[in-house]
Amino acid sequence: MIETFDDLARTEESESIELVFPARADLVVLARFTAATIAARAGFDVEEIEDLRLAVDELCVSFGPMDDRACIRMELGRSDDTVTIVASFDQVPSPAAGGAAKTLDAVSWEQAIELSERLLDSLTDAHGRETRAGRPTAWLRKRHAAADR
Repeated sequence: MIETFDDLARTEESESIELVFPARADLVVLARFTAATIAARAGFDVEEIEDLRLAVDELCVSFGPMDDRACIRMELGRSDDTVTIVASFDQVPSPAAGGAAKTLDAVSWEQAIELSERLLDSLTDAHGRETRAGRPTAWLRKRHAAADR
């Protein structure tokens, strides 16, 4: 018998949510909210949820300049006490830019990637970047700390 909200939140062993939104900084809040909800259902405490929210924010902005003509596709999953997030960036070439997407210069990009790596190191248990199906993809995994006790 389920007696509390916490019992209800933990009845499902795993779940998955897919979120697709225009690559706009003001819409990253949707990804942060969704990640926080999944983390709460995995039993994360307030500090762990905030760390995950910040990590999701970093994951989104680490793709580089955001543009309405691009979208972020995010798969957020929970399995027991672990949250895994995989995000890909779909850039549509802009005709005004001669078919080229906006990019950062090489030095700025290296600095952004280095900062992103350090932040994600401190906020998650594991993370990485790769290309999947020709799209830049970044992922992270965070486990509820109480599960390690």
